[in-house]
Amino acid sequence: MASYSQESTRYANYSKNKFGNEITVIRPCFWEETSPEFIEWKKAMETSEESYLKLISMGARPEQARSVLPNSLKTEVVMTCNLREIRHILALRCSNAAHPQIREVMRPLLKDLHGKIPVIFDDICQSIFGS
Repeated sequence: MASYSQESTRYANYSKNKFGNEITVIRPCFWEETSPEFIEWKKAMETSEESYLKLISMGARPEQARSVLPNSLKTEVVMTCNLREIRHILALRCSNAAHPQIREVMRPLLKDLHGKIPVIFDDICQSIFGS
C-alpha cells in the first residue's frame, strides 16, 4: 500500500520568485556534458523555459503554459508506504531493466534503507548489487 503526492505544474507558476523565476530541469545521467546529444538537450530545455515564461508574461495561466514544459522538469514527489510496497518498488526500479534516471534515484535509496534495516533489504541488495 502506498500514497503519492506530486508537485503540480497546473498550479506552480515558475515565473514567480518562489521558483527563482525559472524552471528547474534534471540533467540526464546518460549523456556527457560535452556530447552533441547533451548540447541539443540543453538547447531544448532553454527554449522550453523561454517559451513558458513568455506565455506567462502574455497572460497565460500556469495550467495553460505548462504544455511547453519538458519531460526533464524537476518535480517533487512525496511517498508514504509500508515495507512490503517499498520492497516491491525498489526491486522494480533498481533493476537493470528500469530507466537509468529512476535507477539513479532508487539505488542510493535502497543502499540507505539496507543500511538501516538490513534484514528487510538483504535479498534485493544481493540481486541488484551482488553483495
